Amino acid sequence: MNSLYLFERNGERLTARQVAYVLEKYAERQGVGTKSTHKIRKTYASMLNAYGVPIDAIREQLGHSELSTTLSYIYNPLTEDATYSMIANALDGKKNE
Repeated sequence: MNSLYLFERNGERLTARQVAYVLEKYAERQGVGTKSTHKIRKTYASMLNAYGVPIDAIREQLGHSELSTTLSYIYNPLTEDATYSMIANALDGKKNE
């Protein structure tokens, strides 16, 4: 199925509140907690950044016009060990795999 939107019903984009409701409903059924849609966007941006996706591509993915907005979404999602390993590889001139 080709669609303009990841989350849609009858060809129409779901609102953030509708997506949040669906996430909460299915998480409750499974007995697990859920994150807000805003936290999911931050996690998405942070994971893309951590694995080397260019920041401008992340900005486009999130639909931001200002790079500063995108930068405010990004945090380090990696473990301390993974972070230090990446730093060590960078200092040794090795590319992370």
